[in-house]
Parts: sequence; structure tokens; C-alpha cells
Amino acid sequence: MVTVSREEPFMPDIHDLEADVLIHAPLSRVWEVVSDPRRLPEWSPQVRSTTLLDGAAAIAVGVRFVNDNAHGELTWTTHSEVVRYSPGTELAFRVDENWLIWSFTLEAAGAGRTRVIQRREAPDGISDYAQGLTEKYMGGTAAFAQTMFEGMHQTLEGMRAACESGRRENGLPVLRTARLCLDPPQTEDAAQILEIAGDPRTVEHNPSDRLFGLPEAKELVDRWIRHWEVNGYGYWCVRESGRSRVVGYCGVKSMTVQGHRVLNLICRLRPESWGRGYGTEATRTVLDWVRRSQPDETILARIRPKNSASRNVALKAGLVRDPALDEDGEDGIDLSFSNRERASERAES
Repeated sequence: MVTVSREEPFMPDIHDLEADVLIHAPLSRVWEVVSDPRRLPEWSPQVRSTTLLDGAAAIAVGVRFVNDNAHGELTWTTHSEVVRYSPGTELAFRVDENWLIWSFTLEAAGAGRTRVIQRREAPDGISDYAQGLTEKYMGGTAAFAQTMFEGMHQTLEGMRAACESGRRENGLPVLRTARLCLDPPQTEDAAQILEIAGDPRTVEHNPSDRLFGLPEAKELVDRWIRHWEVNGYGYWCVRESGRSRVVGYCGVKSMTVQGHRVLNLICRLRPESWGRGYGTEATRTVLDWVRRSQPDETILARIRPKNSASRNVALKAGLVRDPALDEDGEDGIDLSFSNRERASERAES
């Protein structure tokens, strides 16, 4: 997913654009992919080839290059000059024909992850020459800006895929869906976990789970990390694909209920993410992984009677009512939903 640094719709005048992606690879590896414009044709949907000019062999400020571009049947050539180059941090170049500056900025995101921000800036506006061509051949400035914005997303996703190819986060599974990325928690995630579990709306049915400060959140995340280290499974942080912001957490932990060893399932999301189907999507993804990796384990969701949203998620994920595992919890009776064979028959008897 990408974000754009504006609140208004695209207008005929030129706007700065910004997109970002979270890559599960160390900064040094990502920099290898991002730092050389000659690799742009591997990622960009428009750039077909890039050639350094004036005999340059390496990238540095002042180095010039030429791009051959295509959009549908339309082809054109642009000439650019590197205007900012800081190894491991930033590459930026200015396009002669339209005066726009394109840049890639890298930020270490902790735990071997890297955030890449791509920007299109227009400090001098856009040249009359480029404006005229855009209006005549590319559907107008607003339409072409939208095309550029979508192209930024494709470029960053291509970079991410190349950097993450064959990799796992610290040897632990990173799960992906069409919209979400689920990665094992890191200490740096504690502040965002506090935002989620510290919101009384997210723990309305389980108020004893509410967090009240960063030390408490760090202690919780540390327990999650230790659970992963001991068991090889646990809670994942849920993020929208390509974004660093944690929108929730979902996973299982080992515990005993009514004398039975179970993997207790939980899924909790920020209120602003409710209603998008993220809970069902994340839960199904976690359960698919758990069923493959722990096929003999009982998966259990304990749900308060009035929590209809969680009940619906559990049922959509394939769990069934299992009254034999109902139990009094810290906040009252917990109704049980599990994957145990014949649980549905017990519920009907």
C-alpha cells in the first residue's frame, strides 16, 4: 500500500507525491536495489532502459543518465541528473524535460526491516514543454499524476519483492494476504501495541486486557517474543501490505483450558480498521498456517457472549461452538469455539 502527501483530489496543477513501503530486509540489502538508477527498468512500469552518460561508471552527485520510457503505445526519452546521493540514505535525481525531482529515501525500521519512501517533488513547478505534452498525449496533468502515483506503488512493490525473495523475518514466518502482512512482533512495536490495547474500545469485552503505559506494553511484547522463541508460533503484528503501521495483532498462544492443552486464538484491531474484513482475513491466514504447522493441536477462541463481531469472525474462519470448553475468565464467562472434531455435534446435543 502507498500513501500520498495531499488531502485534496488530483487537480490540473502539479502536486508532490509520496509513497512508502516496508521491506523485510536490512537496509544494506535494500540500498543495493534502490541506489542504482540503472535498475529502475526492473521495477518501474514505465522505464524501459537507463544508461549513464559521459562515461560514468558509478552513481554520484552530478552523474547524468538517460531513460527510455513507454506508456501504452507512447514512448519518450528523458534526461536526468543526480542531485542528492547519500549512501544508505537517499538517491534523488532531477529530470531535465519536466523539472521534477524523483527520490528514494531509506529508513531503518528495526529488526532487519527497512522503510523506503519514494517522492515526486516539484519545487520549480513543471515546464511548459512537459505540461503541453501531458495535456496533449497523456490525458492531462491530473490523469497522468494518478498514473504516476500508481506506478510508484508498482515500483516499490517490485523492490520489496526482490529484497524479500526467499527471506523470513529472523527465521520466523511472515504471512501475507492480498491486503495484509503479518510479521512476528519486535520490541519496537510496543508503542503501537499500546495504542491498540490501550484504547478502551478495542478491549470493551475484555477490559482486563487493557494496557495503561509503555512499560506494560513492552513487557507484553517481550512475552510474545519469548513465546515465539520457545514454541515456534505466537502472535503476529498485522499491517496493511507495504505499510509500517500496525493495525492490529492476531495469533495463538499455548495454554490450558478445562484440563485441555489448546492454542488460544486472539485477533484485535484498531477501531478505524473495523468493518474492512481485516479480522476475518488475518484470522483465516493465521489458522491456515497453524493447521499446517501444528496439525494435531486444538485451536480455541474464547469469546464473551455479547461480542458478536468476534463470534462471526471465528465462525467464518471455520471454528465451531464447543460448550465443553466454556470457562469463567477474568471478565466473565467465555464461550468457546474450536476446531475439535465433533464439537458441533456436542453443541447441538
